[in-house]
Amino acid sequence: MNYRRLTPEEIEDLRAEMRAAGEWCKAELAKRRRERGETNAVETSASPITNGEAFRSAPGDEQV
Repeated sequence: MNYRRLTPEEIEDLRAEMRAAGEWCKAELAKRRRERGETNAVETSASPITNGEAFRSAPGDEQV
């Protein structure tokens, strides 16, 4: 298989494309976080993991 080096113009084009893709990705993730936050706000607060109850033992499970 033969490879060739990219020209300086091709490198700049690739960098610009990568920057644009990164910006789109950040915007999309932020949008999804906002949407998820609006729809799951009640569910998140009821989660035993987020309200600190995940590691509490049940009554009668105490070690002696």
